[in-house]
Amino acid sequence: MKTIIRFPHKYTETEDCWIPMPDGVKLAAKLWLPDIASKKRVPTIIEVIPYRKRDIYAPRDAMHHRYFAGHGYACMRIDIRGSGDSDGVQGTFAIGDETLDTVEALKWIAEQPWSDGQVGMFGISWGGFQGIQVAARAPDQLKAVVAQSFSPDRYRYSQVFRGGAILLRSIRWSSQLFGYKSRPPDPELVGERWREMWMQRLEANGPQIVAALKHQAYDNYWRARASKWSSIKAPVFALSGWADGSYVGSVTEAMENLKTPRKALIGPWGHRYGHLGMPGPAIGLLQESLRWFDHWMRGKDTGVEQDPRLIAWMPQSVPAKSFYPESPGRWVAEREWPSPRIKPQRFYLNGGGSLGDTAERAGKVSGCSPQTLGLAVGELMPWFQHGPSPELAGDQRPDDGQSIAFDSSPLRKTLEILGTPTAELVLSVDRPLAFVCVRLCDVAPDGASTRVSYGILNLTHIDGPEKPKRLEPGRQYKVSVPLIDCAYSFAPGHRMRVAISTTYWPLIWPSPAPVTLTLVTGKSALVLPVRPVPRNEQAPKFKAPEAAPPGNRTALAPGGRNRVITTDLGKRETVVEITDSSGRNRYDDIGLIAEARSTERYTVVEDDPLSATAEVTWTWEFERGDWQIRTETRTHVSCTKRDFVVRARLEAYEGEKRVFERDFEERVTRNGN
Repeated sequence: MKTIIRFPHKYTETEDCWIPMPDGVKLAAKLWLPDIASKKRVPTIIEVIPYRKRDIYAPRDAMHHRYFAGHGYACMRIDIRGSGDSDGVQGTFAIGDETLDTVEALKWIAEQPWSDGQVGMFGISWGGFQGIQVAARAPDQLKAVVAQSFSPDRYRYSQVFRGGAILLRSIRWSSQLFGYKSRPPDPELVGERWREMWMQRLEANGPQIVAALKHQAYDNYWRARASKWSSIKAPVFALSGWADGSYVGSVTEAMENLKTPRKALIGPWGHRYGHLGMPGPAIGLLQESLRWFDHWMRGKDTGVEQDPRLIAWMPQSVPAKSFYPESPGRWVAEREWPSPRIKPQRFYLNGGGSLGDTAERAGKVSGCSPQTLGLAVGELMPWFQHGPSPELAGDQRPDDGQSIAFDSSPLRKTLEILGTPTAELVLSVDRPLAFVCVRLCDVAPDGASTRVSYGILNLTHIDGPEKPKRLEPGRQYKVSVPLIDCAYSFAPGHRMRVAISTTYWPLIWPSPAPVTLTLVTGKSALVLPVRPVPRNEQAPKFKAPEAAPPGNRTALAPGGRNRVITTDLGKRETVVEITDSSGRNRYDDIGLIAEARSTERYTVVEDDPLSATAEVTWTWEFERGDWQIRTETRTHVSCTKRDFVVRARLEAYEGEKRVFERDFEERVTRNGN
């Protein structure tokens, strides 16, 4: 990463901007204002997230907003309602309220003496959601969006469900927000009101996982929180990474459904900005974003309208490891999306475990997956927030060996795919509640198995996710299981493998009882989006990553993330434990010390899915002189045959004095899960 210190424009930074809302709440914002704004009005780029603009994310924010300000844009980082130093209380899945606040913020910005009335939105994850959700309301002030790893629909693309199955990541994410919402505003900005604001947040806080579990089907709760592509008028630059399984599919969906100017970029990355992308290669995303904003808000001919509709990284022979710094492969481009030259090619799941071009005589193969199948799954959305860590899917051979698997013959020539693979399965199960999990793997000549993509379907959603329906044991069903969007170049001599299971721990919560699945071979198939390998294809090129200097921070203790799996053979109990620490850091410009720590512990006993438990803890600490704050949250989820059981605790401390505590317990009926 190249750090840029000289820009076309100088800028000032103002920490305490306050944006009034119609109900009297004020949103806290930080403003970077370029010197040119004293002579003429300028467009504005904003990022709206709940992750606090003063501490943990401040260094990253500075890298981006200083960069844009240095190129002549006013920039704002806004804390959403109830987070950071903003007034009010943050809601639970309060997408509509947050979006309305942002629309009001756009109106306020347009009225400022330095604003030319145009606003662009930039962000990843929550910031990306905000861009898409606000764009769906079509405010006049919004002229361009750069959104990475976003979701138009929290049910289909999120950390909550996958194919209607409950993701254990939802418990981690819920507990993460439980901890985030427990943090106080900074007295240095809000003054003596800080304690009153903090107590208001604590009183309103609770484990968000309860709301998710109460809406296991795709009901009005989720429909009301989804964005309509047809409502979006602003040009959209959509991005993600192939390793970011939560959100990558929303990029191609956007390209297929948006009618406004649009383009897409998918790298090899996890849940990280493209200029910070890991695994690499990272690219000059801030330069690409400037091209987008300059064209749509300054009228410059930057060539973005001539860019291919989709640029994507084409991985090749990716290591079967839980971490690798660089993805082998190349950049490819499609002028249109969907691309007319990408054609579906069917591979049949035949008897004897073969994957072939033609269907053989129909047969049957059955399997009952172990509860611990999936230990090589990696993270749902590898983040690498603290640098290299074992978050990617590792060698799949242990999981492959416990699955119903089908292998192709060694490939005679390169086969490349780009898009959405689909498994078309004819199957039956012996239980009324069941899942099917499908993995597509690349098997190297030495036997190493790399996961290319995977898909999950809650079979009670066979008629749709709106109303789960219990299955009839023994009855044959024909189901379509879309896998996560992917690109991959299978090399000559490698084999393709399809592995099918009914469990995928600790990615999804297990069904109430072990399930035996019977697959009809010869009638089941994998459909791949095959992209021809062109001769002399000109690869798209990007500038090297660059950014402005990050905010000043002194590391007092290192952070990191690790994943440990232990099995007690006597108890037949397996525990997956993940530890994460931000490290202890002093944010020098404001004299604040901050640290965050979390643990995740997922436990299951073989042959007993009702033994499954998940426990996630978060600790936040803040310190400035005599002001010492600590909050601790714990979320524990277990199950019975009928219910999910959620137990949670929240504690808050000033120094060593506990000033708040609350316990939560709730049972939620299982609905197809």
